[in-house]
Amino acid sequence: MSGTSDTDDMSSMQAGLQGLMNVTADSLAEYCGLTGDQQENSVFFERQLGLLQMNPSQSAINSEFCAKYLPALVDAYDAQDVAFSIPMRMLNIVAYLPYFSRFLSSTAKTSVCKTQARRMANPSSIPPDPSHLIEMCQFLSTLLALQGTSSVSEEDKQALLPKLREWNRKYQRQQITRCLKQLEDDPETTLMAEGLKLHCQKSLNECGFEGCKNHGISKLLQCSRCKTAVYCDREHQKISWPFHKATCFPAVF
Repeated sequence: MSGTSDTDDMSSMQAGLQGLMNVTADSLAEYCGLTGDQQENSVFFERQLGLLQMNPSQSAINSEFCAKYLPALVDAYDAQDVAFSIPMRMLNIVAYLPYFSRFLSSTAKTSVCKTQARRMANPSSIPPDPSHLIEMCQFLSTLLALQGTSSVSEEDKQALLPKLREWNRKYQRQQITRCLKQLEDDPETTLMAEGLKLHCQKSLNECGFEGCKNHGISKLLQCSRCKTAVYCDREHQKISWPFHKATCFPAVF
Protein backbone atom coordinates (compact mmCIF):
# COMPACT_ATOMS: atom_id res chain seq x y z
CA MET A 1 0.00 0.00 0.00
CA SER A 2 2.83 2.36 0.89
CA GLY A 3 4.47 1.89 -2.53
CA THR A 4 1.20 2.65 -4.31
CA SER A 5 0.65 5.74 -2.16
CA ASP A 6 4.17 7.03 -2.87
CA THR A 7 3.66 6.50 -6.61
CA ASP A 8 0.36 8.36 -6.52
CA ASP A 9 1.96 11.23 -4.60
CA MET A 10 4.81 11.39 -7.12
CA SER A 11 2.39 11.38 -10.06
CA SER A 12 0.34 14.11 -8.43
CA MET A 13 3.48 16.20 -7.84
CA GLN A 14 4.62 15.78 -11.43
CA ALA A 15 1.18 16.77 -12.71
CA GLY A 16 1.26 19.83 -10.49
CA LEU A 17 4.69 20.85 -11.79
CA GLN A 18 3.59 20.34 -15.39
CA GLY A 19 0.56 22.52 -14.70
CA LEU A 20 2.75 25.21 -13.19
CA MET A 21 5.01 25.23 -16.24
CA ASN A 22 2.03 25.54 -18.60
CA VAL A 23 0.90 29.17 -18.52
CA THR A 24 -2.71 29.69 -19.61
CA ALA A 25 -5.42 32.26 -18.96
CA ASP A 26 -7.06 29.76 -16.60
CA SER A 27 -3.85 29.02 -14.66
CA LEU A 28 -3.21 32.73 -14.16
CA ALA A 29 -6.77 33.16 -12.91
CA GLU A 30 -6.26 30.23 -10.54
CA TYR A 31 -3.12 31.68 -8.98
CA CYS A 32 -4.79 35.10 -8.76
CA GLY A 33 -7.46 33.40 -6.64
CA LEU A 34 -10.26 34.09 -9.12
CA THR A 35 -11.57 30.57 -9.70
CA GLY A 36 -13.63 28.42 -7.35
CA ASP A 37 -12.35 28.15 -3.80
CA GLN A 38 -8.75 28.60 -4.92
CA GLN A 39 -6.75 31.06 -2.83
CA GLU A 40 -4.22 33.30 -4.56
CA ASN A 41 -0.72 31.83 -4.59
CA SER A 42 2.06 34.43 -4.81
CA VAL A 43 4.86 31.87 -5.34
CA PHE A 44 3.15 30.09 -8.24
CA PHE A 45 1.92 33.40 -9.66
CA GLU A 46 5.48 34.79 -9.66
CA ARG A 47 6.72 31.66 -11.42
CA GLN A 48 4.03 31.90 -14.07
CA LEU A 49 4.78 35.57 -14.69
CA GLY A 50 8.39 34.70 -15.43
CA LEU A 51 7.30 32.02 -17.89
CA LEU A 52 4.69 34.30 -19.44
CA GLN A 53 7.28 36.95 -20.31
CA MET A 54 9.19 34.36 -22.37
CA ASN A 55 6.09 32.93 -24.05
CA PRO A 56 5.64 33.95 -27.72
CA SER A 57 1.86 33.66 -27.18
CA GLN A 58 1.91 36.18 -24.31
CA SER A 59 -0.45 38.63 -26.01
CA ALA A 60 -2.98 35.89 -26.82
CA ILE A 61 -2.85 34.49 -23.28
CA ASN A 62 -3.32 37.95 -21.74
CA SER A 63 -6.17 38.71 -24.14
CA GLU A 64 -7.99 35.49 -23.26
CA PHE A 65 -7.46 36.21 -19.56
CA CYS A 66 -9.00 39.67 -19.96
CA ALA A 67 -11.96 38.41 -21.95
CA LYS A 68 -12.78 35.78 -19.31
CA TYR A 69 -11.62 37.22 -16.00
CA LEU A 70 -11.11 41.00 -16.12
CA PRO A 71 -14.28 41.92 -14.14
CA ALA A 72 -13.41 39.36 -11.46
CA LEU A 73 -9.82 40.63 -11.33
CA VAL A 74 -10.94 44.23 -10.81
CA ASP A 75 -13.34 43.08 -8.08
CA ALA A 76 -10.42 41.30 -6.37
CA TYR A 77 -8.29 44.44 -6.75
CA ASP A 78 -11.02 46.60 -5.21
CA ALA A 79 -11.39 44.19 -2.29
CA GLN A 80 -7.71 44.46 -1.25
CA ASP A 81 -7.12 47.95 0.10
CA VAL A 82 -3.35 47.96 -0.49
CA ALA A 83 -1.20 49.56 -3.18
CA PHE A 84 0.61 46.33 -4.10
CA SER A 85 -1.18 43.00 -4.52
CA ILE A 86 -1.46 40.08 -6.93
CA PRO A 87 -4.56 41.59 -8.60
CA MET A 88 -2.67 44.89 -9.04
CA ARG A 89 0.26 43.07 -10.64
CA MET A 90 -1.99 41.23 -13.08
CA LEU A 91 -3.81 44.44 -13.97
CA ASN A 92 -0.45 46.08 -14.65
CA ILE A 93 0.38 43.27 -17.08
CA VAL A 94 -2.84 43.60 -19.10
CA ALA A 95 -3.28 47.39 -18.85
CA TYR A 96 -1.91 47.94 -22.38
CA LEU A 97 -4.59 45.76 -23.99
CA PRO A 98 -7.75 47.17 -25.61
CA TYR A 99 -9.80 44.85 -23.36
CA PHE A 100 -8.65 46.90 -20.37
CA SER A 101 -9.33 50.27 -22.01
CA ARG A 102 -12.82 49.13 -23.01
CA PHE A 103 -13.48 47.86 -19.49
CA LEU A 104 -12.45 51.22 -18.00
CA SER A 105 -14.79 53.14 -20.29
CA SER A 106 -17.77 50.80 -20.30
CA THR A 107 -17.87 48.59 -17.21
CA ALA A 108 -15.65 49.84 -14.36
CA LYS A 109 -17.72 51.01 -11.39
CA THR A 110 -15.03 53.34 -10.04
CA SER A 111 -11.85 55.00 -11.31
CA VAL A 112 -9.02 52.48 -10.96
CA CYS A 113 -6.56 55.36 -11.31
CA LYS A 114 -8.14 57.24 -8.41
CA THR A 115 -8.06 54.08 -6.27
CA GLN A 116 -4.41 53.28 -7.02
CA ALA A 117 -3.30 56.86 -6.36
CA ARG A 118 -5.16 56.94 -3.04
CA ARG A 119 -3.58 53.67 -1.96
CA MET A 120 -0.08 54.81 -2.93
CA ALA A 121 -0.60 58.08 -1.05
CA ASN A 122 -1.24 56.05 2.10
CA PRO A 123 2.16 55.37 3.74
CA SER A 124 0.98 52.17 5.43
CA SER A 125 0.30 50.45 2.10
CA ILE A 126 3.72 50.92 0.50
CA PRO A 127 5.77 47.68 0.12
CA PRO A 128 9.42 47.71 1.27
CA ASP A 129 10.70 45.96 -1.88
CA PRO A 130 11.93 48.57 -4.44
CA SER A 131 10.97 46.34 -7.38
CA HIS A 132 7.39 46.28 -6.12
CA LEU A 133 7.46 50.05 -5.78
CA ILE A 134 8.60 50.41 -9.38
CA GLU A 135 5.84 48.03 -10.52
CA MET A 136 3.23 50.12 -8.70
CA CYS A 137 4.49 53.32 -10.32
CA GLN A 138 4.39 51.71 -13.75
CA PHE A 139 0.76 50.74 -13.17
CA LEU A 140 -0.22 54.19 -11.92
CA SER A 141 1.58 55.82 -14.86
CA THR A 142 -0.44 53.74 -17.33
CA LEU A 143 -3.66 54.53 -15.47
CA LEU A 144 -2.83 58.25 -15.51
CA ALA A 145 -2.41 58.03 -19.28
CA LEU A 146 -5.68 56.16 -19.77
CA GLN A 147 -7.90 57.93 -17.23
CA GLY A 148 -6.16 61.30 -16.86
CA THR A 149 -4.47 63.07 -13.97
CA SER A 150 -7.76 64.81 -13.17
CA SER A 151 -9.07 61.48 -11.84
CA VAL A 152 -6.66 61.82 -8.89
CA SER A 153 -7.98 63.95 -6.02
CA GLU A 154 -5.95 67.03 -5.12
CA GLU A 155 -5.46 65.68 -1.61
CA ASP A 156 -3.98 62.42 -2.87
CA LYS A 157 -1.88 64.25 -5.44
CA GLN A 158 -0.30 66.51 -2.82
CA ALA A 159 0.37 63.53 -0.56
CA LEU A 160 1.85 61.46 -3.38
CA LEU A 161 4.13 64.03 -5.04
CA PRO A 162 6.68 64.23 -2.17
CA LYS A 163 6.83 60.43 -2.05
CA LEU A 164 7.42 60.16 -5.78
CA ARG A 165 10.17 62.79 -5.60
CA GLU A 166 11.84 60.87 -2.78
CA TRP A 167 11.56 57.54 -4.62
CA ASN A 168 12.83 59.16 -7.81
CA ARG A 169 15.95 60.48 -6.04
CA LYS A 170 16.55 57.17 -4.33
CA TYR A 171 15.95 54.69 -7.17
CA GLN A 172 16.20 56.77 -10.38
CA ARG A 173 13.92 54.51 -12.42
CA GLN A 174 12.01 55.71 -15.46
CA GLN A 175 8.70 54.29 -14.22
CA ILE A 176 8.88 56.51 -11.13
CA THR A 177 10.13 59.53 -13.07
CA ARG A 178 7.33 59.20 -15.63
CA CYS A 179 4.69 58.89 -12.92
CA LEU A 180 6.07 61.95 -11.12
CA LYS A 181 6.20 64.10 -14.26
CA GLN A 182 2.66 63.12 -15.20
CA LEU A 183 1.35 64.35 -11.86
CA GLU A 184 3.46 67.50 -12.22
CA ASP A 185 1.78 68.10 -15.61
CA ASP A 186 5.11 68.13 -17.45
CA PRO A 187 4.21 69.04 -21.09
CA GLU A 188 6.55 66.52 -22.77
CA THR A 189 5.45 63.67 -20.50
CA THR A 190 1.80 64.64 -20.98
CA LEU A 191 2.28 64.39 -24.74
CA MET A 192 3.87 60.95 -24.37
CA ALA A 193 0.97 59.83 -22.16
CA GLU A 194 -1.51 60.96 -24.81
CA GLY A 195 0.41 58.91 -27.37
CA LEU A 196 0.27 55.86 -25.11
CA LYS A 197 -3.49 56.26 -24.69
CA LEU A 198 -3.99 56.50 -28.45
CA HIS A 199 -1.88 53.36 -28.93
CA CYS A 200 -3.78 51.37 -26.28
CA GLN A 201 -7.16 52.41 -27.67
CA LYS A 202 -6.33 52.35 -31.38
CA SER A 203 -8.17 49.11 -32.14
CA LEU A 204 -11.28 50.48 -30.39
CA ASN A 205 -11.42 53.61 -32.55
CA GLU A 206 -9.80 52.87 -35.92
CA CYS A 207 -10.51 50.30 -38.62
CA GLY A 208 -8.45 47.19 -37.92
CA PHE A 209 -7.56 46.68 -41.58
CA GLU A 210 -3.90 47.66 -41.89
CA GLY A 211 -4.25 49.39 -45.26
CA CYS A 212 -7.55 51.17 -44.59
CA LYS A 213 -7.73 54.68 -46.03
CA ASN A 214 -11.35 55.36 -45.05
CA HIS A 215 -10.67 57.93 -42.34
CA GLY A 216 -13.32 59.87 -40.47
CA ILE A 217 -16.09 57.26 -40.58
CA SER A 218 -18.41 57.98 -37.67
CA LYS A 219 -19.99 54.53 -37.31
CA LEU A 220 -17.60 51.57 -37.30
CA LEU A 221 -18.55 47.89 -37.11
CA GLN A 222 -17.49 46.31 -33.83
CA CYS A 223 -16.26 42.72 -33.56
CA SER A 224 -19.21 41.07 -31.82
CA ARG A 225 -16.98 38.44 -30.22
CA CYS A 226 -14.30 40.39 -28.38
CA LYS A 227 -15.66 43.96 -28.80
CA THR A 228 -12.08 45.25 -28.97
CA ALA A 229 -11.75 45.72 -32.74
CA VAL A 230 -13.71 47.86 -35.20
CA TYR A 231 -13.91 47.97 -39.00
CA CYS A 232 -15.28 50.36 -41.58
CA ASP A 233 -16.98 47.51 -43.48
CA ARG A 234 -17.42 43.73 -43.57
CA GLU A 235 -14.81 43.30 -46.28
CA HIS A 236 -12.06 44.84 -44.16
CA GLN A 237 -13.19 42.76 -41.19
CA LYS A 238 -12.98 39.56 -43.26
CA ILE A 239 -9.53 40.39 -44.61
CA SER A 240 -8.26 41.22 -41.11
CA TRP A 241 -9.59 38.09 -39.40
CA PRO A 242 -6.44 35.92 -39.87
CA PHE A 243 -4.46 38.58 -37.96
CA HIS A 244 -7.12 39.43 -35.39
CA LYS A 245 -8.21 35.91 -34.41
CA ALA A 246 -5.17 35.20 -32.18
CA THR A 247 -6.31 37.81 -29.64
CA CYS A 248 -10.09 37.57 -30.23
CA PHE A 249 -11.99 35.90 -27.38
CA PRO A 250 -15.63 36.14 -26.25
CA ALA A 251 -15.71 38.90 -23.64
CA VAL A 252 -17.82 38.47 -20.50
CA PHE A 253 -18.32 42.24 -20.24
